[in-house]
Amino acid sequence: MGILLKIHRLTKMFPGQVALEDVDLEIQTGSTHALVGQNGSGKSTLIKVLCGFHQPTGESSAEYYPQSIFDTPSLNESIELQLGDGRAAANAGIRFVHQDLGLVDSFNAIENISMGVGYTRGFAGSINWKADRKRAEEGLASLGFPDIDVNTPVGLLSPSQKTAVAIARALHDWDKGASLLVLDEPTASLPGADVERLFAAIRRLQDKGVAILYVSHHLDEVFEIADTATILRDGKRVATLPMDELNHDKMIELMIGQNLEKRQQISRDFESSEKGLKVTDLSGGTLAGIDLHVEPGEIVGVAGIMGSGREMLVPLITGQTPSDAGYVAIDNTEIQNYSPKSAIDAGMAFLAADRYVQGVIAIQSVRTNLTLSDVGRNWNSFRLDHKAEQKESEEWIEKLDVKTPTSETPIGSLSGGNQQKVLFARSLRLNPSVLVLDEPTRGIDVGAKEEIHQLVDQASRDNTAVLVVSTDTDELVRLSHRVLVMANGVISDQLIGDSMTVEKIEKAQLQSHEQMKAGAHGNT
Repeated sequence: MGILLKIHRLTKMFPGQVALEDVDLEIQTGSTHALVGQNGSGKSTLIKVLCGFHQPTGESSAEYYPQSIFDTPSLNESIELQLGDGRAAANAGIRFVHQDLGLVDSFNAIENISMGVGYTRGFAGSINWKADRKRAEEGLASLGFPDIDVNTPVGLLSPSQKTAVAIARALHDWDKGASLLVLDEPTASLPGADVERLFAAIRRLQDKGVAILYVSHHLDEVFEIADTATILRDGKRVATLPMDELNHDKMIELMIGQNLEKRQQISRDFESSEKGLKVTDLSGGTLAGIDLHVEPGEIVGVAGIMGSGREMLVPLITGQTPSDAGYVAIDNTEIQNYSPKSAIDAGMAFLAADRYVQGVIAIQSVRTNLTLSDVGRNWNSFRLDHKAEQKESEEWIEKLDVKTPTSETPIGSLSGGNQQKVLFARSLRLNPSVLVLDEPTRGIDVGAKEEIHQLVDQASRDNTAVLVVSTDTDELVRLSHRVLVMANGVISDQLIGDSMTVEKIEKAQLQSHEQMKAGAHGNT
């Protein structure tokens, strides 16, 4: 592989902020180069400078090497690339597929591709639909998507098919000079099978000599598809390394700038007691006969495939879904007249899976969101003591290292990880005996994810009983003392100690599902 693109000392400053500082980047032809970093690390800014949305600051420069694509000996010298110029990037063969794809759902693939690159004209300037159809079909087939009906509105296509249409539009002229495809969070809305199909398309492009700049915060995908990774932190390049010199922990440490805490608590023993969270024969909705016990200081994870009942467990345990039978007890006291309020009053705090729907009030301040769990605490003589409320919120902001300009900043302007830390503060300020977490790190970057995990660890050390429901099996292994597996609305298995690995949890989920399904068929 030869050098395709070099960027030198890329700097971008905004008022009061250095978004990128002296970033160097070198991409090889036919390679997949991952660009990773926490939210705010500079990934998006770099892409926006490259596509011409932002202008660089200072003495930034870049050059590209056409011979790397065309293998033409006469073109063996670099050509200067004007950063911040979209037309220059296009002329250099750089193409972009942004996270939102930029497709019109009511248009079909032919129209979406032609709208982006221009319609083919025939006699008297009329649109040559036959040529445009051929272009769309050939472009999609070259990516491994010959099954797409190019006459179907793209709004009816699967997520991976939509992504394929966007890539086909970007690379409509790859054989005439498209040399680098920039994919910005391309799997953000893709299920697992669709991710594999996208990766197959990427490998096809690599075989044709097209380089990929792959921007993602999904590290598992980066390790599967990338040849090299550049890690950004606080607007600076901290490392560029081949993937075989990296592992997950090393990459995360480079991204967050600190060593990961190594947990040795899987073998920790818990004395059986009646304290903590005890759920007995609880039924409701699609769940039946749920029995579980989380001791003080214990972290119990819950796994299960979609439809296993996992997604219904937290609403039922927290009183959001009415129960048909059974009961929930905290510290050996059964909760009466069960509802979310009675659960909170009994010593339970919980975080919902969708923080945007059941968590934050986006237009309200960090302070308001944080103290919402117990507003009365700061009331004095029938009036809200604003100074006391602000003081408390600022103490939690400092304690949990929430990155916000002030406590009065609207929470909707914060990153997902910082929003989640505010929700943790809202729960922890109640000093709960039981903490129930549903998908606690969904939609946040790896740096914030590790910070959330450390908060969960601290809650355990503070003797809080913690129940974590998650589809992220790595997260369950990282956090849990034991893992419960759900299938067909019941708890079907428990993993502990050496059996608590990602592979064994995923295997147990599938086996439990198949066994329960076979049992159901056998009883009909």
